[in-house]
Amino acid sequence: MQIPPFNSYLGTKVVVKETGNATVVLDLAPHHLNRRGVTHGGVITSLLDSALGAAVISSIPAEWWCATTSLSTQFLEGAGQGRLTATGRVLRRGRRVAFAEGEVRDERQRVIATATGTWHLWAHRPGKPAELPEPFVVLRGSGEMLRVGQVVAVGRNYADHKAEMGATPSSPPVFFFKPSSAVVHDGATILFPTGAGALHHEVEMVVVVGKPGKAIPREKALHHVLGFAVGLDLTLRDLQSEAKKRGEPWAASKGFDGSAPVSSVALRDEVGDGSGLEIALTVNGEQRQHGSTSQMLHSVTDLVCWTSERLTLQRGDLIFTGTPAGVGPLHPGDRLEATLEKVGSLRVRIEAE
Repeated sequence: MQIPPFNSYLGTKVVVKETGNATVVLDLAPHHLNRRGVTHGGVITSLLDSALGAAVISSIPAEWWCATTSLSTQFLEGAGQGRLTATGRVLRRGRRVAFAEGEVRDERQRVIATATGTWHLWAHRPGKPAELPEPFVVLRGSGEMLRVGQVVAVGRNYADHKAEMGATPSSPPVFFFKPSSAVVHDGATILFPTGAGALHHEVEMVVVVGKPGKAIPREKALHHVLGFAVGLDLTLRDLQSEAKKRGEPWAASKGFDGSAPVSSVALRDEVGDGSGLEIALTVNGEQRQHGSTSQMLHSVTDLVCWTSERLTLQRGDLIFTGTPAGVGPLHPGDRLEATLEKVGSLRVRIEAE
């Protein structure tokens, strides 16, 4: 007799899966119950494993792999009929392990069991050689992976930041590029480049292009925007300062591996035109940067028009839109959390190379 996949036999259905959260339902059937008409403990444990595991899966890039390493279940009540609903949520996630918790409720909303667990994470399927992935961003809600093309960054777009960097108020914006290896995601560890001087943080709103275009007119600019993310333009400040003095490009100070962490992408329909959004950065829980995208000297519309006059924008291109004041140095061991209103958060940590 062919045995069906366990989840098919159990009958669980994932009804909600978003970043770090999941809901799984099970309609109880006779084979789920013991002789006393109460749900088997193994069924409850499997339901919780499905919910917490789905939450973990939703929090990692699509090409990653995970496996349950421990699951502790506490049984509180019995259930013998109707629908059970399990919810799972990720408490904390790094590069190699995730911690999650959840509970199961019956139709009367009684909590009948709770669980906590840990999951081991791999950046590729165990036993399969690791492949260098193309750069991508993840669309919030659907989990779709969008290949990243050009990474364009705009400087001198906040007056207060121009002032703290010694630029004149009338100086025009500048733009530069970062390589694909600069793009990393939530939970990433960035290696502190050795021998390159000070590493500084710059929190930024990131525009994600959804429709190609060249010399895009103002009235159509937002139609080319797929959504928004929060990102970090990590900068080797000493190298940048020396390049400025010599009149040389900034490439070495801006374009190193891991220098462009990017969060998941919120669609434009959820966010609007990108104006008036609170943006902030904390380092080790202490606020370093705080501002509003309404302080940008050039709006999203301006930047889409301006960059598309100089190069052809393609779907998946990223535009970093500048940073408010408060940039400063980072050190190995620092933990950063960037937030952007209506978009979400981005967490990374710095480690010695």
